[in-house]
Order: sequence, then C-alpha cells, then structure tokens
Amino acid sequence: MTSSSAVEDEHLTDSDLTDDEERNVEQRQEELRVETPRPVYSDEELHQLVEFIQRMCVLSGLDHRDWHENSVDIIRRWLLEVNEPLLTVFYDGSTLTACLGFPTMYIIDMSFFRREPNEIFSVEAFHDEIQFGTVHSDVDGCLLHVLEWLYMPFFRNYPEWNETVRQRFCSSMDRFLGFLTGTHYQIGGMAVLYVPGVIKQLDGVAKLDRQLVRSLEGIALYWTTQIRTVLGDCTLTVPHDLVTVRDEFEFWEYRYEVLHGINAQLAQSDVAKVFHVLRHSNSVHMPQMDELIATAKLGLLQSLSNLKYLQLLIEPCSKIELSNSPRELTKLLPRIIHLVRFIWLNSEHYNTRELITGLFRNLSNQIIKFCTEQTKVQEILEGRPRFGIEMCNMSIECCLVYKGIYEEISRQHTQVDWQLDEGIIFNHVDAFVERLNDVIDICESMIVFGRLDEHETIPRAEFGGTRGAELDKIAANVENIFLETLGKLQRCCGPQSIILNVHREDWYDEVAMYRANVQHLEETVQRLIFNVFQHVCNVEEALEGLQAMLFYSYRHHGTLRKTFLREVSRLWRMFSQEMDATSRKLLECRQQPESWLSPNVSRALNYRINLERLTWLRNRLKSAAWLPAVKEAAATLAKFDSLRKEYDRESRQAYEDWQTESCGWSADLNQRLERHLIVRSKQARGLLECNIDPAVVEICEQAQHFERLALPIPSTIKKVYERSDSLRSAYNSVTQLCLSYNRILMGLSDRERKLFRPLILACDRHLAPGIFKHTYGDDISEQTFFDECGEFLRDFQEIVHIYKRANRGVARCCEKICDTTLLRFNFMGAVDISVLQQQLSGWLTSAGNTLRNYYNNIVELLSAFSRQFHLVKDEMSAEWILYVNGLDDMLANAFMTSARSSLTKLYEALHRDEDMAPAPILVLESDVKEGRIVFSPDMDKIGTILCGVIDNIRCMLDQFPRLGYKLRLPKAEQRQGFAGVFREDQECCELMRSIQAEISKQRQEMDSYQEHWNHHRMLWENTEDQFTQRLLKSDRTAGVFEGGIEHYSALADDVSFVDAITNVYFILINQNALKSTILDWIEKWQALNIKMLLDHATNWMRSTYRYMRRNERNVMMVPRTVRETLAAKQLFERLVREVPLKQATFTPMLELFVLLHKYQVKLAEKTHEQVLGLESAWLHYLQTLSEADEMLDNEGDENKLELAKQAEKFKFILKEFLEDYYSKLPKK
Repeated sequence: MTSSSAVEDEHLTDSDLTDDEERNVEQRQEELRVETPRPVYSDEELHQLVEFIQRMCVLSGLDHRDWHENSVDIIRRWLLEVNEPLLTVFYDGSTLTACLGFPTMYIIDMSFFRREPNEIFSVEAFHDEIQFGTVHSDVDGCLLHVLEWLYMPFFRNYPEWNETVRQRFCSSMDRFLGFLTGTHYQIGGMAVLYVPGVIKQLDGVAKLDRQLVRSLEGIALYWTTQIRTVLGDCTLTVPHDLVTVRDEFEFWEYRYEVLHGINAQLAQSDVAKVFHVLRHSNSVHMPQMDELIATAKLGLLQSLSNLKYLQLLIEPCSKIELSNSPRELTKLLPRIIHLVRFIWLNSEHYNTRELITGLFRNLSNQIIKFCTEQTKVQEILEGRPRFGIEMCNMSIECCLVYKGIYEEISRQHTQVDWQLDEGIIFNHVDAFVERLNDVIDICESMIVFGRLDEHETIPRAEFGGTRGAELDKIAANVENIFLETLGKLQRCCGPQSIILNVHREDWYDEVAMYRANVQHLEETVQRLIFNVFQHVCNVEEALEGLQAMLFYSYRHHGTLRKTFLREVSRLWRMFSQEMDATSRKLLECRQQPESWLSPNVSRALNYRINLERLTWLRNRLKSAAWLPAVKEAAATLAKFDSLRKEYDRESRQAYEDWQTESCGWSADLNQRLERHLIVRSKQARGLLECNIDPAVVEICEQAQHFERLALPIPSTIKKVYERSDSLRSAYNSVTQLCLSYNRILMGLSDRERKLFRPLILACDRHLAPGIFKHTYGDDISEQTFFDECGEFLRDFQEIVHIYKRANRGVARCCEKICDTTLLRFNFMGAVDISVLQQQLSGWLTSAGNTLRNYYNNIVELLSAFSRQFHLVKDEMSAEWILYVNGLDDMLANAFMTSARSSLTKLYEALHRDEDMAPAPILVLESDVKEGRIVFSPDMDKIGTILCGVIDNIRCMLDQFPRLGYKLRLPKAEQRQGFAGVFREDQECCELMRSIQAEISKQRQEMDSYQEHWNHHRMLWENTEDQFTQRLLKSDRTAGVFEGGIEHYSALADDVSFVDAITNVYFILINQNALKSTILDWIEKWQALNIKMLLDHATNWMRSTYRYMRRNERNVMMVPRTVRETLAAKQLFERLVREVPLKQATFTPMLELFVLLHKYQVKLAEKTHEQVLGLESAWLHYLQTLSEADEMLDNEGDENKLELAKQAEKFKFILKEFLEDYYSKLPKK
C-alpha cells in the first residue's frame, strides 16, 4: 500500500511498508525534525552564568545565604535546556525556590529571566541578551514604578529619536502615567497627583518650549479632574446598607485625610513649579485650578469643623452597641438627641436641615442595626418563637419610645424652629417595625401551625369520633405544609436575613407568598374547626375538641382566634341547652317512670343522677382554666345554681311521698315471709321456682335506694330492712338452686330424662326440705341445706357434662373414622408393583393405627360415662342398652363408610372411561423370551395383590370388637362383628365385584396387546437354515436382495418409532426390552441377507475371471495336428458364440456390486480390483480371441467383423457401468 500523504504515511504499520519505503519515510522524518542546539559550557563558564543570575535576583528580604543546591541545579538546568523559555526565582514560605515556568502557589514577589526560543547565552554578552525583571503582588504599582523610574528617563534621553518624536512619545507616556498613578492610589482611597520627572530638570522658564507646556497642561487638566472628583465626594452614600453615626464620622475623617493630602501635594515645590510654568505661559487652565485649590482649602476647614462636633456623638453612640437589650437602649437616646441638637445650633458647617436630618436618620439606622442583631432571626426560625415574639415586641417598643422621645424633645425646643423631614428620619424605623410585625406573625404561626415552642411541648391535635383519624390527618397536613413554608423562609433568608433588612425589597415577594400560604392554612383550619364542631353532640365532645385545638387560639392575627372564641361561646350555650333538655326529660320521666323502679324512687334517682351529671359538667368547665372568658359563661353558671336548688327540692319531695306510701306496708310484712322456699312451676312441667313474696323484695330495694341517697328509713319497715341482707342471701341462694336444677333438666331431652331418671329422683330428695319445710321467716343463715343441694347439683351437672362430652366425642370420632381413607394413591404416575404393594401396605397399617386410636377414644369416653352410673346402673339397664347399641350402630356405619370410600378409591384407580385421559398406576416390562412375549410381573400376580387389598380391609375391621362386648352388655343384646357387617354390606359387595371386573378387563387388554406384537413372530420363529434355503431358491438378483434389505429396514424403522412406553388400561408397559429384542432379530436377518449378497457377487466375479483365463489359455494353444486345429476352430467358434451371452451377464452382476456400494458394504481388496479391471480384462480376452483368429487362417472376415461389433458393444456397456460406478464412489 502506498500513499503520497505524509499524515497517512505516519499511520502505516510495519506490515504495510516495504523495506525501501520504510527507509524513505525515516529519511523524510529526519529531514523534518529540527535539531535542538546543545550549549557547550565549561564548568567555569556555567558557574559564572549562575552567579550572574543570583546577583540579578531582586527580592524583598533576599539573603544570599538562602541559596541551596536544589535552586542552583534548576538554574543550571535552565541554562542547559534551551527549549525552556522562562526561569522564576521566589520565596515559597521561607525557602528560596527556583522553577521552570510560573509558580503554582501564592507568592509575594518573584524575579524572572526570559530567553528567546533555542537561545544560547554567552558569558561576555549575557547582560545584553537576557530579559529579566522583578514582579511583586502590587502589579500596577510595580509597573508604575518600573515605567516611571526606569523606562521614562531612558525614553526622554533616547538619542536616536528626533525631538518631535521624543516629545510626542513622552507626552503620551506622561498622560498614561498620570492615569496609572491615579488609578493605583485610588484603590487605596488616596488621591495622588502625578508629577513628571522633567519638572525637576527645569532651571528657568526661558528653556521651555511649546510642546512641554502642552504636555504640562494635559497633566494639569487630569489634576483638575482628580481634585474635582475628591471635592465632589462630600456625601456619604452607601446603597443597601444602614449608615450609622460612626460611619458618618469616619466619612468626614476620610474626607479630611484626602483633602489634607491634596492640599499637601498642591503645596509641594514640583507642583508649584508646574503651576508657575503654566501661569508664565498664560495657560487657560490656571484660573480653574486656582478656584479648585481654594475650594480644597475651604473643604479641609469644613471637614475639620465637622469632625470636632461629630466627635461628641461617638462615645454615647458606642454605648448603644454595648447595651444588653433594646429596653436599655432607650435610656441613652435623650442625651444623643440633645447632642444632635447642640451640633445643629453651634456647628458652622453642620447646621443645615439636610445634614441634621441625615444625622437623625443615621441614629435611626444604628438603632435598627442593634435591634436586628439582638433579634437573631435565623435562631428564631430554627425553633424559638417565644424568644422571637419577646425580642420583636421589645424592639418595637424601643422604636416607638425613640419616636416618642424625639417628638417630646422637638416640642420642648421651640426657640429655633424644628422643621426636619420626619419621613426621612423615621422611614427606616417604620419599615423596620413592619418587618418586626412580620416576624411576630411568623412566630405565632410557628406556635399555632407548627407546634414549635421552646418552653413547652405542644401535643399533636387528636380528635375522637368516627372521623377522628380523618381530622387528625388534616391537622397533620396543615402542620407539614407550614413546616415546608417555614423551611422555604429559612432557605431564602439564609445567614444574612433579608427579613429585617429594610433595603431588601425582595422580602415583600417572600412575605406575600408566606401570607398567601398562611391564609390558605387559616382557611383549612377554619374548615377543620367547622368539621369538628359540626358533629359535636354534647358538652364533653365540644370541650375535648376545643382543648385539642387550643393552640390555634394563640394566633392573634387573622380570624382563627375569633373562630375559636365563637366556638367557646357555643360551648357555654350547649351547656345551657343541656340543662334545659335535662329538665324537659325529667318532666317526661315523671309522667312515665321506669318499670323496674317505683315512681318515687325513680323520680328521686333521676333528679339526683342528672344533678350530679350537670355538676360534673359545670366543674369541668370551671376547671378548664385555659378557656378564654366569654360573656355567656356568667349567665350559664347562674342558671346552673338555680337549677341545682330546684333538683334538690324535687328529690326531697319524692322521698316524702314514698315515706307516706310505705306506712301501709308495715302491718303484714312479717306474714308475707311465712312462705316455703321453693315451689313446683305451674307453667313448665318438672321445673322449680323461687317462692318469695315480690313485695318484700321491692320494699327492701326502695329502702336501700333512699338510704344511698342519705335519707332516713321509716321505723315501720326498718325491722324488715335490717334483715334485707339475709333475705337477699336466701333469695339469691334459692334462685341459684332453681336455675341450676332447671338448667340441667332443660338440657336433657325426654329420652335422656329417662336415662337420667334415677339421678333426677335423687336430686328431688335433696331439694325436698326447701319445698315442704323451710320458710323465709326462719333463720336459715347457718343451715347446710343450700350447700348440700348446691354440691349435689354440681355433681349432677358434671355427670351431664360428661355425658354430653362423651356424645360429642363419639360423634367426632365417628366423623373422623368416616373421613379416614384406608387406601390412598398419592404417588405421581405409575409405579412398580413392589412400590405399589409397599404403599398400600403402609397406608393400611397407618389407617389401621388411626382407626385404633379413634376406637380406643370412643371406648374410653363411654367407659368414663359408664363409671358415673355404677350406683344406679340396675335401675337404668334397658335405657343403657339402647344407648350403647345406638352408639355401636353409629360406629359400624362409620367403619362401613371408611371401607366404602377406600374401595371406591381403589375402583377409581383401576377404572378407565373412554373419554378419560390415561392414568396408569402400575408399570411392567414386556420382552420376547423362549419364543413368546412375556410380562414382568404377570397379570396373575397383579390380580392377587389387588384382591389381597380387600381381604386386608376385612381383616382390619375384624380386629375391632363391638361396643356392647367392651361395655359388657348381655350377650343376647350384642351386635354382629364389624367384619360380618362388611361382608353383608350391599355397597361394599358391589364395589368388590366392580374391582374384579376391572381386573378381568385388564386381562383382556393385555391379550390384545400381545396379539398386536405377535404379527412379528416370524422374526423369532424363523431359523438361519430356513432363511438361507428360501433365499437360495429365489433368483438372487439385485432386486431380490435390495427388496429384502428394504423390507428389514422399513420393519426396523416401524419398530423404532413405536413408543417406548405405552398405556394399556390401568397399566403402563415398558416396551424397551421388547423393541430391543425385535431389533436384534431384524439386525441378524439383515446382516445374513447382505452376507449372502456379498458372497454371491464375489463368486460370480471370480467365476467370470476364471472363465476368461481358462479360455484365453485354451484358445491360444497352437494346434499341432489337424485334429487339434479342428478342435481349436470349434473352440474358437464356441467362444465367439458365447461372447454376447457372457457380456449379457455383466449387467446383473455389476448391479449386485452397485447395490453393495449403495449400502456401503466393504469388498475384499482383490474383488475390488477385479471389478475395476473387468473392462480391461474383457478387452484383453477379446483381443486374445482376435489373435487366435489370426492364428487360425481359416477364420473369415465375417467372424472378424462380428468380433469387432461385440467388442464395441462391450465397450459401450462397460463405459456406462464405470460412469455409474464412479459417480457413486465416496468423495474425499
């Protein structure tokens, strides 16, 4: 690859270039590369050059002892490496350092040395060739110093310029130096006049020329601009800042220093010499300059006077900054205002209204500045709202006191009209107060909406009721929104707060956004308050709602507090309405008293309970000291006092009415107690009732109520009331006995009552004294009647519980037995017969253990219940036998249900419908052994195992005895065994017959399967002799052999494509062994067929070659006699006649070899050579016959032509054979 581009040549790799091209590229690169010169210095010359550089370094505080070897090495390196253009020397801290290029750290000054590219210095001309200098941090000052004292004298005296060029250049340089001087010193706050150096060289006026005067006029004109600028700076102007009294004093101090410096420079001899030259030249600028000089002197006197009077304010104003709080600051203000008034009256220059107004404005600014520092807005916004409210109120008070003191002093001094612009004086103060009010608003919002209080922890608002969670979420959302707003305020204010900076107008945008957000929050809170009190139903809920939202009342700005006060007024009105509603309700109850109390007791209790409730509400309202005062409170409390007196009077009147009514009961109270304790119920047969007189109980209860109300009991019923505890105890005991007895009987059915009749009669015998003997008038407190009866009833109840529990337990166990399956086919897919047998055996064993546990539980439950009747069993034999046999029949049904479900599962596993997908459960293998198809395992074994499952179920059930036998019932009353029930059960018998039918169906299917494979039985029933004889009897052509090969190949394919696994009803047959055996037989007969094909083709080829060799030898034999000649001619003629016949056999013979080649049968090497050499051998044979004809002279032309024709025909046949043969040979 070649290219004319130099860029492309650079990117060529070594593999892309030839050797000549590579050498040409290297030569061109060497020609383009510029050689860097290398300086050659002796050690003495190099040392001398280094000393030159060291002596030429000019640095502040340079000490030659600071030079060290590292810096000297860098200097030597710079001298030797001419491609480095710059060398710098400087102090890095206190270390003298040299580097190539500019330093990367901060330095005070440095010396630099510069050379042209590839410049080599010589020792003799070093100072002429080197470019060097010194630069310090004052760059413009350094430039000014170098230009003024180094270059300017050189330019003025440069001899190669003519006078005109030199004057022009020097004038331009003077103007530039004047501008540079003014700019340089103006940065430091000074005004310095540039005086050209040529002034010092002037000896007289006669030597001056016009160009010099013109240059001096330009300098004087720039002086005029500088002086006018200084004089014009007579007012302190500081935008966006608060100017204080000290700032005013420092401004006049600065102005005095500047004017003093200007006047001192104007008085110097050099400046005076310039003025003298300009006056002598009648310059038009001198009158203006003289006027400015006079103004500068007057301004200096004015500055000095103003400093003298302003000095009086420095000390008292400095005390403002030392005050502890804005409240202490107000004590200093009268003296400061009087001093300002003194300056106004006595100062020669500071007595104008504008300056005094500015002085008062500066005082206002100093107060604002102090209050701003004391307020600490950033700290307030971080979570100190109480401190913020306190400091803001204190600052507002300080500002208002300052305005008040100012107005008071201005009214006192009337000898000179006090006409100052108060708008200018207090503009910042008013704006500052407004900003403070904004801060107070923010602090209140922090408390109200953000719950931020450094003095206490304000709890989160929690509301009750069904909407409590929703209202809590609204309150929390309000708090989160406000905290986000507060965070924005903190971010926008930053460390330098813009809130109290009266010059920052961007606060108005922020506060507008803040107020809009707070207004939105106020509206949300108002809706929240409305939603809270919309669903308030009573005083307690209203009070809790107000307490939850108490901190919302802390916000005095806006409408939240008014809304809160309105809800407080509503609270007191609700309490008043509650009292009215209570009074109306009591009147209604008086007309319709409670049914479970007497009218008098009901009336007294209602008045007392409602009075206590209202008193509790009134105490809660009075104890809520946090509730703000409203006008409705006093009227509501007065109404409550009046209502309390009325309720007390009504309660007393109800007691007196009851006392009057109770006098009629005293006569027959004792007679009412002479009644038996218990009586048989007339409504419910067999149950008991308490026989106490209800009137006695009622009078005692009424007396108890009035006693609790602290009212005395009348003497007429006091004796009976004193026995009320014992009567109540007896009443409760009797009631408890009756309830226990009735509960037991009501829990038993009629049949169960017959079973428990002996126990019921025993219980009646225990209760007989209460029915026929004891009365309520007797002293029965110490009798054991109730204890004995109660203990017997508890024992009776326990027996009933055992009975019920046993019934439930037996029923539960029977249900579990019904649900227990003795068989389960939980394996996925078909399994081996051993696995199936193991699974079925395992499940039968496991199910048998489970059934044994359930059976044992049933026996234990019935045995436990039977033990409870051991004393009365003889009295209940018939009912007990019926009960046990009923449970025994239920257990038998449970066992049959379990057996049916198990047989059903076995039947479902075996049965297959035509529309069902095959789901076999067993796997067996099929194979050909001993000339027939066999299965492993066979169907007899499978049928034996499946039928054995039914016998196992029958044996398992026969293991469990009947319950009548276990509980020792009479033998005549016992039931048949469970195995006999299983044998006689119709459903079980039908299922067993169905299972046998499925096994028979499987046998039929297996016979069909075996019949299908018997179609190929000739493969294993045939023998080699039979196969060989059958093939020898055929034509043994290529078609016969190829038909046999294709037949066995197709048969092998058919067998191979048969599925290895097939489903036959409920069995899955593995056909791999059967297929493998059949394929082995097919392979055997296929190999035998090919072997006979190979032998037949090989023998045929060998016989052909033997024929040609034998006849060639015989036909070429030279006859010796006439007989031999005649015999030779006959042989020749016979051979000629046999030529077409022999050639006709070549095609079927070669077709055999083509067939062998088609199926890739390997030939013997000799046979392979014979096939390939058949053409040449046969041509040689024909040639031999021709030679034999020549040898026999009596052979005619006709025979020769016939031989030639046969030879051409053979060539054509053999050519077609070879073309076909070579086309089918395998290629490399």
